[in-house]
Amino acid sequence: MKKRYEVIIYGVVMGCMFIGGLLGVYMIGQKEGAFSFDLLIPIIVGIVGGFIIFLLISKWRKKRNGNVPEVDERTLLLMKKYFSIALYVVLFGSGALLLILFAMGVETIETGMLIVYMMVVYFLIGIGAFVTKQI
Repeated sequence: MKKRYEVIIYGVVMGCMFIGGLLGVYMIGQKEGAFSFDLLIPIIVGIVGGFIIFLLISKWRKKRNGNVPEVDERTLLLMKKYFSIALYVVLFGSGALLLILFAMGVETIETGMLIVYMMVVYFLIGIGAFVTKQI
């Protein structure tokens, strides 16, 4: 039963990646005026290649560590505390940043700058989660 759910989860994740790739190709095609079917091959190869790399790494890790779980209760508790704190830091930090920008007279924010800001936030949260998991 567990194996069946695992296969369903992998299928859903790979399907979502494929749909995301198609949406990206559609958006590129909208700008250029033509839907390029040549981009479907890299999408499929990337999805399958990433899946194969994931399977190989997980098999290697299981062979190396045996049935020892990657996380225990203490790690889960630390991760829960970290994400709770990170949520409030991001919320209050973003609010403070918006108030500072408003006080400086900024009335519009460029979408590209928002993307860069969110990328930095995700990057920092990801690094923090990795460090928290290693503790």
